[in-house]
Amino acid sequence: MRVVNWNWKEADEMVAKETRKRQIKAANVLADEVRRRCPAGTESRPIAKRGVYAGQPWTSRDVGRLKKSVRVVERNEDKYGFKLAPYGEVRVYVGHYMAWYAAIVEYYKPFMRPSINKTMSQIKNILENG
Repeated sequence: MRVVNWNWKEADEMVAKETRKRQIKAANVLADEVRRRCPAGTESRPIAKRGVYAGQPWTSRDVGRLKKSVRVVERNEDKYGFKLAPYGEVRVYVGHYMAWYAAIVEYYKPFMRPSINKTMSQIKNILENG
């Protein structure tokens, strides 16, 4: 059998788009489970008024700030401008400038690792079968 007029670049782009859709779908499944398991805290406090870090906005605490920081991010380049993988990456992030304590919470009360373990078969199914 012979294939005539095969446009491999077009086929490659179609596969890349479908792969990206599946990656995003799988990442959203993981992000939903992380949000479900993420501890929300019980008390809020204002910005520190005294001490070394007085007036710094990140010293405040809000109930649910860590849970709200869970997000799915599509990246094509790293922070230096280098291309990541052939068609980029999809990542799930937890924490940001105001919720800097995500790693500390994960260390003492894991929520990310159990979420990954629980959704692994579902993620594999999404990536393999759509």
